[in-house]
Amino acid sequence: MRFYDEITIHVQSGQGGNGIVTGRRELGIPFGGPSGGNGGKWGSIILKASKDENTLIAYRYKALFKARYGEPGRSKDQYGANAEDITLIVPVGTLIRDKHTGELLHAFAKDGEERTAVEWWEWGVGNMHFKDAVNQYPNFSLLGEPGHKKDIVLELQLLADVALIGAPSVGKSSIINSISNTKAKVADYPFTTLAPNLWSVKQDDQTFNVIDIPGLIKWAAEGKGLWNAFLRHILKSRIFCIVLDIARYDKGVTEATDLLEEIFQYIQTKFDPNLDDDIVELDIDIKVDGTMITLFAYHDEKVVLEKRLIFVINKYDLVNDKEILKEYTDELKNQLVLFFKQKKIWTKVTKKVLDENLFTISAATHFGIESWLKRVVTLLRNTKPEEVYQLENIPLEDYKEDKREMIVEVTDHEKKVLLEDGFIDPGTYDYAKVREISHAEICKMVRMTWRWNPEAENHFWKEMHDKWFLETLEMGWVNKWDILKIVSYYDGKEDRYIVY
Repeated sequence: MRFYDEITIHVQSGQGGNGIVTGRRELGIPFGGPSGGNGGKWGSIILKASKDENTLIAYRYKALFKARYGEPGRSKDQYGANAEDITLIVPVGTLIRDKHTGELLHAFAKDGEERTAVEWWEWGVGNMHFKDAVNQYPNFSLLGEPGHKKDIVLELQLLADVALIGAPSVGKSSIINSISNTKAKVADYPFTTLAPNLWSVKQDDQTFNVIDIPGLIKWAAEGKGLWNAFLRHILKSRIFCIVLDIARYDKGVTEATDLLEEIFQYIQTKFDPNLDDDIVELDIDIKVDGTMITLFAYHDEKVVLEKRLIFVINKYDLVNDKEILKEYTDELKNQLVLFFKQKKIWTKVTKKVLDENLFTISAATHFGIESWLKRVVTLLRNTKPEEVYQLENIPLEDYKEDKREMIVEVTDHEKKVLLEDGFIDPGTYDYAKVREISHAEICKMVRMTWRWNPEAENHFWKEMHDKWFLETLEMGWVNKWDILKIVSYYDGKEDRYIVY
């Protein structure tokens, strides 16, 4: 079965219920008067994280979620019923992004956390609320605000404590089987593991999660092999565990630096897809604290990534020779020290420090497993989850805020079309101008105004005055009889024209 870790869904909130116009003159009601109630609130789309979910496959076959409308208001001062919200359950570790802008909207980090993807704003107001000393019986109400639509991307991030990172067939799945109560698929061919797997491990009364990623090959960060699709999952782990195969000997030694190279390359491309240093400057550094090796990534002198490093040599049972093991580990340490120097990220990474973070094991015979897991537990106890920074700390470079000008003069061609449609009076055609108005609040007010109702329109212009919008329009050289094209901020709703 295919592994779904990124899915696009379409969410739409309902429309707020309309306020109504009604009155009452009944026996026992001495003054009567307007009694039209408000409409009900529309339904919202809410995303909720759950530790009991571990996949997004539920959204593979249903991708459209539309909330119901709020009911209209009722007579006798009664409000309309509210529409129910729709709650969508996602796994802990899911990211929400806007499909069109790429903006990161939220990252779920704990069980029960909620985020409203598309929420309600305003319901319609009944005429009972507009009664005053001058207008004893208002003959207008406000409509409910239209619903909002949004395309969002759900991106699953598997939250693990330890990531097993290695080339194909180094024995990662066998290691999982030896340290957890599970049976991961094991076979004598590459890419046995085709999707990330998250397993629970218990050692010294400490329970932690280990993630098994499909084998990494060279140039994976550029799209080669399977692993490039799952590289982002290891960035959520607290410890990078580099797994090597001693039976490959020379090739196994060089694989260690190849793996680190691909990880560094992926981190860089994650920040800057074009690898343009003028856009994003990312510094990668390796530091030693006691015997703990830590990988740091900096952006604008801010730590955005912090991971512990540990190395595991697997399949010792196939060699079972201490001299070969010594030659292998000596050459591996030489290559690692040289690699860090060449990358200019070497700071006190000595062979002695590597000895403390280099373990030889055999998944088949359980040789060395105990001492390796004890080291993992020690590193986890010295690493607070909140201190391990994530890539999401950096906003996407291609996200641009809406910077449209509020007032823009429209072309004469559109003015001629409005004349042909009868919207512009021929007597005012020569001096009236068409102005495009881009403002979310004005758009909402226009949508909620009952058109062709003089009282409703008077209320609209009073609101425009009270909120200082009229002054803003006049400062933008908008004159009487100009046509205002109100740009719609609601998907599926056309722009509207009003006469100033």
